[in-house]
Amino acid sequence: MKLAWLKRKIQACYLRSGLLVLAVNLLLVSASLTQAANTRIAFMSTRSERNGEIFVMNPDGKRVRRLTRHPQYDTVPAWSPDGQKITFMSFRDEHRIEAGGIILGDIYVMNADGTNPVNLTQSVERPESISSWSPDGKQIAFRSAKYFRWDNLFHSDIWVMDADGGNPRNLTNHHAQDTSPDWSPDGTQIAFHSDRNRDWEFEVQGKNWEVYVMNTDGANLINLTNHPAGDGQPDWSPDGRQIAFTSDRDRKDADDENTEVYVMNADGTNPINLTNHPAADGRPDWSPDGRQIAFTSDRDRNDDGTKNREIYVMNADGTNPINTTNHPANDSSPSWGSVRSLGVSSEGRLVTLWGKVKRGNTYGVR
Repeated sequence: MKLAWLKRKIQACYLRSGLLVLAVNLLLVSASLTQAANTRIAFMSTRSERNGEIFVMNPDGKRVRRLTRHPQYDTVPAWSPDGQKITFMSFRDEHRIEAGGIILGDIYVMNADGTNPVNLTQSVERPESISSWSPDGKQIAFRSAKYFRWDNLFHSDIWVMDADGGNPRNLTNHHAQDTSPDWSPDGTQIAFHSDRNRDWEFEVQGKNWEVYVMNTDGANLINLTNHPAGDGQPDWSPDGRQIAFTSDRDRKDADDENTEVYVMNADGTNPINLTNHPAADGRPDWSPDGRQIAFTSDRDRNDDGTKNREIYVMNADGTNPINTTNHPANDSSPSWGSVRSLGVSSEGRLVTLWGKVKRGNTYGVR
């Protein structure tokens, strides 16, 4: 009798345990499906008349929507934390430096459906690009350049302005090239990359890009990578514990174009190669839940053998890289964010509201 009772007891326990395991698995699957349903990736593509425009897609590459429509290049998107605005760099105002006829870029902001683009920087003397919003949405960090440094075309600094373009101020103020700012999730620091770690008197041609971090007022500058190779394009993980970045430290020689996506602790320790591929991989951007990383790669080729940049998504440990764009045009500068609400505008465009959002880099813009 006791044996039969014990057997029923064990069976009941196994049943409850099995139901618990099933419930946990269902919750994990549900969370994964929710992540896929409630996030989008913004990116730049040349698929429209070979002109750079801002697009948005699901993380699996489906439901591609075009946000900008202009004959001049629009690129490097960055979504505001509340998802209602998106900044980007555009050449549409065609400010030019007469010597060489160089067109200068400006930082624009538009509504999330692509409407009402407004020039925030309105510079007639300086090219500006690569914006990153503060977590509270009140400020925007960006790169601003000054032309004709003695040994190069220009030098650039990290600037910060109010979200409406007001009160611009130079944080780095250095004769090197400082670029690709990325605001930390807690709002206390800004990561960027710079070539200041070089011998300016003798290394006229050579550069050593490094990832730096500083306080949001420009104080307490720290070199995180400190490596003889080129490291850049930093991107904070959502929990602020890690920074993904691009590095060419695995190149075999000067002609090797290989770059990789690395990840390191936020203090610069424990750098790990995530992509480990002979192609050019870079411009990483974390998913809002920190489980995946989007990046740009030219590992694919067109039918004529030419390189073709695509947006890939991989797990945060570098496993399972998947080509999400798979298009003969160039696709780059992924920016991954959470969608808080979803609708369709009168023109049929996707209206997206984002949570944590980041910036990218493309078209040779540093």
